Amino acid sequence: MSSIKNAWLGPLENPKYLKPFAIKFDINGHKKTWELAKTHDSVAILIYNTSRNVFVFVRQFRPAVFVKSEAAQSVPWTPETVPENEYSTEHGLTYELCAGIIDRTEPPENIAAAEVFEETGYRIGVDKLNLITRVVNGVGTSGERQHMFYTEVTDEQRETQGGGLAEEGEVVEVIEVARDEIETFAFDESKPKPPGCILAIVWWLNQQKSKG
Repeated sequence: MSSIKNAWLGPLENPKYLKPFAIKFDINGHKKTWELAKTHDSVAILIYNTSRNVFVFVRQFRPAVFVKSEAAQSVPWTPETVPENEYSTEHGLTYELCAGIIDRTEPPENIAAAEVFEETGYRIGVDKLNLITRVVNGVGTSGERQHMFYTEVTDEQRETQGGGLAEEGEVVEVIEVARDEIETFAFDESKPKPPGCILAIVWWLNQQKSKG
């Protein structure tokens, strides 16, 4: 199990992916100020390997999840008081769909195919991506939209081990879940996951039921 070291909390300076701002408005005779964050829209892909009847997910360390854990309560707020601390990443690990932000002017399908290759090592064509739905995340703060896709792959399509872009410091572990264990996995709270991951699995289960 890996770890993080010399952690501390502080104000956000020169944000790259999240821009905090506020909207002020009148509604039903009341003046309101609402704190918001401008973020990128994203793509997420449910991957099913037909060679071995397994689903392909990713597991990675999420600082936001770590900060909400009990383990993070001792993280200091100023760099001047940082001891040589060390925390296990297990407190911030999540199980997720392969996903990525839409940070360039390309169709969501192109970005989704690129993310599948970067994170899991499978080479797919955009024509192999089936749209599940489009959802809205962060409804109280950012309202970003996520394009959710489904794709099927084979072992022959895997060209690398995946793992994300090392030059960007990404650490992504590819996780496989057997087909007959997928419903249990979806609702296993010992394996934290975002709601979109569960939604995609439920969609797939419903598709199987409709096929009889």
